[in-house]
Amino acid sequence: MVPRQLILAFLLCAAPLAGQDAGRFDATDEGYAIRPGDRITARLFTAAGDEVNVVSGERIVDIRGVVFLPYVGSVPVSGLSETSLREMLRERYSQFYDQPVVDVTVELRVNVTGSVGSPGQFFLDPTATVMDAMAAAGGVGSELAVVGAQVPADPARTRLVRDGELLILNLRPEEIQDTVLTMRVRSGDWYHVPSRERSRIRDEITFWGSVISFVSSAVALVILLGR
Repeated sequence: MVPRQLILAFLLCAAPLAGQDAGRFDATDEGYAIRPGDRITARLFTAAGDEVNVVSGERIVDIRGVVFLPYVGSVPVSGLSETSLREMLRERYSQFYDQPVVDVTVELRVNVTGSVGSPGQFFLDPTATVMDAMAAAGGVGSELAVVGAQVPADPARTRLVRDGELLILNLRPEEIQDTVLTMRVRSGDWYHVPSRERSRIRDEITFWGSVISFVSSAVALVILLGR
């Protein structure tokens, strides 16, 4: 079963690079709904103002849309807004503390790879845009060849893999469209800034190698959670 999942995910990512409307990938609706993979930072205070450290901290929403919190156990949070989650936790912890004060912050998980300053996984505010994601990764690499530097970047062919669909974004400063400039990130987004055409073969190997590694990690997580 695992090999089949890998093959299906690989084929989804290998879909034709057709130019799609970036607007349909936007997520500008108010009241962001929590998704699996998001990071939730909760802080709990008593009426006297003392922080309950055993409850406070960062937690990742698992693939089922659930987080585990001390005293109240597993809490389904997928689909809730930040405000709704805060009120839910306040009610649940009222069983243990008199008039507790709860502070909740939700951050989205995105991956940025390729020709950027510091590729990796990042957690961003729900209001963050694609350009904020690029900034978090150290910015897009230079399009010019510099002695001793990495090969030039090709931001005009930046790839976005979102919910199994592949979109090509043009992030060149002089050509970027408003729909791309204001596009919100979504939890689970994967952005890849390729190198210039002369290094395309090497970039393709790197890209698809990253795909396989990413999918393998996801499948391993599913298996682990299923035990």
